[in-house]
Amino acid sequence: MKHTNTLSVLTIAALMSVSVTGMAQTTAPFFPGKVQTTAIPEEYIDGETHLRVVHLSRFKTDYAGVIYFTNNTFPSDSRRALIDAQYKDKWRYLYTFDFEAMSVRPLVTNHLTNGQIVHPKSGNVYYMADHAVWVVLLAGGTPRKICKIPDRWYPGSAGFTINADETLLLSGNTDTGTPPVSSSGPENDVPNVLYTINIKSGELKVVHRDNKFFGHVQFSPTDPDLLMFCWEGGAERVDRIWFINISQSKIDAAGHVTSNARLAFKRTESREVQSHEFWQPDGKYIWFQHTYRGRKPCVDFDTRLEVTTGKTTDYVVPEGFRGVHQTWSPDGTFMISDGVAPKGDTKPGPEKYLSKLTLPTDGSNIMKGEHLVNLGANDYAVEPNPHISPDNRWVIFTATLHGTAQAYAVELPRK
Repeated sequence: MKHTNTLSVLTIAALMSVSVTGMAQTTAPFFPGKVQTTAIPEEYIDGETHLRVVHLSRFKTDYAGVIYFTNNTFPSDSRRALIDAQYKDKWRYLYTFDFEAMSVRPLVTNHLTNGQIVHPKSGNVYYMADHAVWVVLLAGGTPRKICKIPDRWYPGSAGFTINADETLLLSGNTDTGTPPVSSSGPENDVPNVLYTINIKSGELKVVHRDNKFFGHVQFSPTDPDLLMFCWEGGAERVDRIWFINISQSKIDAAGHVTSNARLAFKRTESREVQSHEFWQPDGKYIWFQHTYRGRKPCVDFDTRLEVTTGKTTDYVVPEGFRGVHQTWSPDGTFMISDGVAPKGDTKPGPEKYLSKLTLPTDGSNIMKGEHLVNLGANDYAVEPNPHISPDNRWVIFTATLHGTAQAYAVELPRK
């Protein structure tokens, strides 16, 4: 399906001259009034699972954590991980935790960043700051500016992703000169843009436009040309998940953008909802949380969709092992689920665990679950956003286990 839209401002150069409002970078606290007043142990043993939990954000902060669960944070050697200190409007300073030395060091603390991601093969960290795109090695070094972002575009509002062969970055923004509206109503149906950044040359290229609120951009882990993205907004009113082949997008002299954006999954029932989509590491499948709110009782699945055929398979996450997010280990042998509870709830609960999930082998569609960390103290105003090291040794996550949000890691059992 060809998808054509018109560029309202015809050139990137023209966009550069229009400033967006409401974009002040600030170190104002994310949660005003929440202050870390007690010491946090460098590590402890979980009293229920008997696994080792390590505190990673060993610097003065009242809000630290890990980046969004779909953005890679580990290099292929698993030695280091990207963590952050977070401030109002999700601006972040960046830090590197070294699992070999069990120490943390500043990485980018001279300016606030947005949209961070690590390429696993090179160990390069790509991020946005000061309306530009930058790169620095996770191991440390001097950041290099790749290109400037048009002032009109709110940096990283649709996410930030890197393709498999590390040639292109991609992000998206509202194209109205104002930050995106955080709501589920039709006011989100405003001009949005997806654009690529050539890492070598710094060239920006518009690849898709629509009057929908774009989000959750994610390149395929294996196909450098294939992107998944979503339409945000009212979960019950949008067909959320889309694919696009970047190389097939064209823009003409008049500013018309033509792409092959195509729907990945179409809803078939009223109040059917998809959310928190993510890739399987082999690139053959995507997964998403799938809820039928119109059924009595409400039915929830983790759904796997085959990219080439669209065929879906529904899996059940057993009670006690559900999560705000699930994510795959890089080798595709298991998932991690990060628990769920009402925001602000700091009491223990049956679903407040970081858990390991494996696919069924008994012919059923029910996953097998194993608890890793008791997250009873986590308030779930902070989402854990788990990441798994390529050697399957560590799962890093964000939680309020000792008061304020901090970055932690649990050491997985050796088998």
